[in-house]
Amino acid sequence: MKNFIKNNLIAGLVVVLPVGLTYILLAFVINGLDRSMAPVISDFIIWSGAPLPENFHFPGLGFAVVCIFILLVGLLTTNFLGNKIVEASDLLMHRTPYVRGIYTTIKQVVTAISESKKSSFKKLVLIKYPHNSMHMLGIVACDARGEVVHRSEDNQVNVFIPLIPNVTVGFMVVTPRDQITFLEMTLEEGAKFLLSFGIFSGGSEKKSDEPGSTANPPSQPDKA
Repeated sequence: MKNFIKNNLIAGLVVVLPVGLTYILLAFVINGLDRSMAPVISDFIIWSGAPLPENFHFPGLGFAVVCIFILLVGLLTTNFLGNKIVEASDLLMHRTPYVRGIYTTIKQVVTAISESKKSSFKKLVLIKYPHNSMHMLGIVACDARGEVVHRSEDNQVNVFIPLIPNVTVGFMVVTPRDQITFLEMTLEEGAKFLLSFGIFSGGSEKKSDEPGSTANPPSQPDKA
């Protein structure tokens, strides 16, 4: 009887836990946007004279408003007049004290990610860290660039090392390419590997001919 209950509890957790965590994450994002956009929606109802109560609430309405706003901004920036408006607002943000530092930093990060090559954040690797007898799972961001290259050895790569249980949090290391081993796992398989504490193993089951040998990736990120 004890084993029967235990086995069924585990089987139930395997089904319910992924669904439950997905629901909690989506609910957190959508409810947060709904709360943030509630004053804007209320002001719009008053301004438009719509036959709705001021405290009107529909689940997901704030999320939908944000998505529509982002779409409209994207459409606006694709024409000449809209591009000029965006440039003027960008100049205003750069000239505003206190706001300038935060805005510039966020914009540089977003621009760097959006303009990065498609090979960035695509390849999983094993990296020798914190010493040669241990390995951690990492994601290649790109080849090292700028002053980092000039003040270090050539052929360095930037590797993001995710941590569990929140794989979106971690740290970045700059390491020589010969200190990493490229894997055939996808990002999704890598996340499953981490969250299952290694129980799930994706990618190729093939091993290198020599222990500790470094496999070459199908296509390595281009150097800057």
